[in-house]
Amino acid sequence: TVFATMSPRSLHRSSVTFRVVLTIGTTLLAGCAEPTNGAPAKQLQVSSRNSAEVPSTNGTASVEWNKTARMLVASHNTNSPLASRVYALVSVAQLNAATDAGRRVRDTLHPSTRGAVVGASWAVLRSLYADAASTALVDAQLRNDEMEGAPSEGGSDFAAGETIGRTAAQSVLARAATDGTSAANCPATPPGPGSAGFWFDDAVPPNPQPLLPCFGNVRPWLFADVTRFRSDPPPPFNSPAFRAALAEVRQISDTRTAAQLAIVDKWLDGNNTPMPPGRWNTIGAELIQRNGLDERRAARTFALLNMAMMDTHIACWDRKYTYWRLRPWQADSLITTPRGRPHHPANPSGHACAGGAGSAVLGGLFPADKSALMAQGDEEAFTTVLSGVHYRYDVVTGLRIGRAIGALALARND
Repeated sequence: TVFATMSPRSLHRSSVTFRVVLTIGTTLLAGCAEPTNGAPAKQLQVSSRNSAEVPSTNGTASVEWNKTARMLVASHNTNSPLASRVYALVSVAQLNAATDAGRRVRDTLHPSTRGAVVGASWAVLRSLYADAASTALVDAQLRNDEMEGAPSEGGSDFAAGETIGRTAAQSVLARAATDGTSAANCPATPPGPGSAGFWFDDAVPPNPQPLLPCFGNVRPWLFADVTRFRSDPPPPFNSPAFRAALAEVRQISDTRTAAQLAIVDKWLDGNNTPMPPGRWNTIGAELIQRNGLDERRAARTFALLNMAMMDTHIACWDRKYTYWRLRPWQADSLITTPRGRPHHPANPSGHACAGGAGSAVLGGLFPADKSALMAQGDEEAFTTVLSGVHYRYDVVTGLRIGRAIGALALARND
C-alpha cells in the first residue's frame, strides 16, 4: 500500500440541508486588529450537510464517506485533535485502497476503485465509532453503496474492490492501535501559578485535567521529531512583547463589534460540530467536486490534507504543553470571552494551526484558489484574538506550524 504499516448515535431520518458561504477577506494578520470591512477578495461557496440521511452515491466515495465521518465527529462531540485523527485514518485508508485497486487486474474485470474506497471507509469508521447507532448508520451507507455503486461501475468488480478496501483499513487500524493516542489524556500539572505566566485551571466547576496533555506524543505521519516546532518560544511573561499583545486583546475586548463577533461565530466550530479539521474537509470536498477529481485523486487530496491536519495538531499540542502559557483573560480579568474558554494552554492557537495546514495543503493542490484559501486560513486564525482567547503571537505561531507541515504533505509523491 502507499502508506504501508502506517498507520457515532442514531440520527433522525429527516434531512436538514444548509449552505455555508465562506467569505474570503484580505489577510488580517498584516494590519491592525480590526478586520477588513471592504469587499471580499474572493468567495468560495462551500456546502455542508447535517443530515441523518445516508449520503447518496452522486460523487466520489471518498467525498461521501468523508461527509459521514464529519457527521459522526459532530454527533459524538469528538474534540479537535481526536477529530483530526479520525479524518486522517479514514482518508489514508481510502487512498491506500484506491491505489491498490488500481494496480490489480483479474480476468476481464478489475477491482472497483469506488468499491475499494467504500470498503476502507466503512471498516475504519465502524471501528472508530463502534456504538450500535453509529454502526447501523455506516452499515446502511455500505448497503446503499453496494446496491447503487456496483451497477454504475460497468466493467469492474465492486465486491473485489471492497475486499481490497477492508484489507487496507486493517493496516491503517493496526497502526492506529499503537500510535500513542490511548495515552494522550495523561495526568498533567501546570509548572506554576498563573501569576508566573503559566496556564492554570480556572474552570467552573473546577476541571484540573486539561485537554489531552500528551497528544503531542502521538505518532505523526509526515515527520519523526515533533520537537522541531518548539523553536522560538513565546515572549516571556510581562515582557514588552507580552504586554503589547495583551493590550491588543484587551482593546479588542473593550470595543468588540457585532461584525467582529460574527466573524468569530463563522469559524467557531465548537461542540457538536465537525471541528476545525472538519471545516477544512468540507472546503476540500467542495473543491474536489468543483474540479471533477476522480476517485484516486479525491482520496489523495483528503489524505494529504488530513495527514497534515493531524500532524499539525500533534505539533500544536506538543508546544502547548511545553510552554504552558496562560490565556489572555488569566492575565487580565477584564478581558471578556463571549464564546467560551478553551481548557488548555495558549501558545499556539489551535484554530491557527488548523487554518495554516488546511490553507497550505488545499492552496497547493488547487492553485487557482490559493490566495482565497490563504486569506481564509488567516481569518480563521485571527478569530481567536477577536474572541479574547489568544494573543496575536499565538496566531502567528500556529499559522507557521500549520503551513510548514502542509508543505511537508505537499512534498510527498504518492
